[in-house]
Amino acid sequence: MKPLKVVALAVLAALLGLAAGIFIAGPGVLLRTEVGQALFERFVPPKYPAPGGAAAIGDSVRPFTVTGFDGRPRTLPSPGRWQLINYWASWCGPCRVEMPWLDAVHAESRGRYEVVGIALEAPEAAATLLTEIPVRFSQHHEPPAAADSSVHLGNGWGVLPFTVLIDPQGRLVKRHIGVFAGEAHLREWLQDGMR
Repeated sequence: MKPLKVVALAVLAALLGLAAGIFIAGPGVLLRTEVGQALFERFVPPKYPAPGGAAAIGDSVRPFTVTGFDGRPRTLPSPGRWQLINYWASWCGPCRVEMPWLDAVHAESRGRYEVVGIALEAPEAAATLLTEIPVRFSQHHEPPAAADSSVHLGNGWGVLPFTVLIDPQGRLVKRHIGVFAGEAHLREWLQDGMR
């Protein structure tokens, strides 16, 4: 067999394997890599386009308000510090998996950055999860909607968890659609964004 045919067959087999993996396990397999994230954003049309357009990487984030579990409003992003904002819901299994990782990253922050959680659901359901999986980082809630703050930050697909990194000047640096591949992947993603 000619070398070119061997390479073509290998590429075809790899693509079929990837397609089968996505069909069986969903797009999460693809979303665990930077290349997969870029391909997803490029080729999967959003279901919920943000009115006026979603923030692009490098854009200044328009301030938005969420509600703390104590009932007080909070405006994000907070100027002057790095912020990792994670969107979640109690019904989201991958969100539950990710919570302890976010808590560990928060515990290591030493004031260099802030981890903020935003539940996209009724506060009662979210509060129940926070009782089951207690975390030390700041938690808020917002009603899910076709134009909630996650959509304005680039989550036009409504995928949870959804995480963004915002720099001290209020610019969107990175976003991650879906669950991280593990705690180490989350740390690497954060450190890469803060360089």
